[in-house]
Amino acid sequence: MTITKKGMIAAGLTALLLLSTTAARANQDPGPIQLTSMAEVESVTTDESGKQTVKRIPATKVVPGKDVIYTLVFENTGTLPGNDIVIQNPIPEHTVYKVDTAAGSDTEISYSVDGGKHFASADALMVTEADGSTRQATAADYTTIRFEYTRPLPPGEKSSVEFRVVLR
Repeated sequence: MTITKKGMIAAGLTALLLLSTTAARANQDPGPIQLTSMAEVESVTTDESGKQTVKRIPATKVVPGKDVIYTLVFENTGTLPGNDIVIQNPIPEHTVYKVDTAAGSDTEISYSVDGGKHFASADALMVTEADGSTRQATAADYTTIRFEYTRPLPPGEKSSVEFRVVLR
């Protein structure tokens, strides 16, 4: 996962399927934008009257076919507004992105099928086959999701983005 501010802010975290909450740690000085990543699953409980309640819990055990929800919280700990915030998160190994689950207020979302070298909207993303032909990319082809925050993030303010994957 990478977060950048015009290439000046960088925080790194290997995006493997982490079965617990993780915090992004900078390789060096992370700058004023701090990033925290959480991996969760939904737990459904039923009370005595039959009412079901769904809540998110840390993803400590995940079985194939189960959704994992990744939430990325970014906070401006600096004294100036954070501009041009971009978060790139690889799709974890042994998972497939769940269509239409990437979300975040004030964000533009795009996807990559080449490990984050090129990004496009889901409907514009193409894959080149071994024979040279091209086809529309599917969620199973996605390797990375990019969230571009479209407004300045004031000092002391937080925002978040999220997406779901399914464990293969």
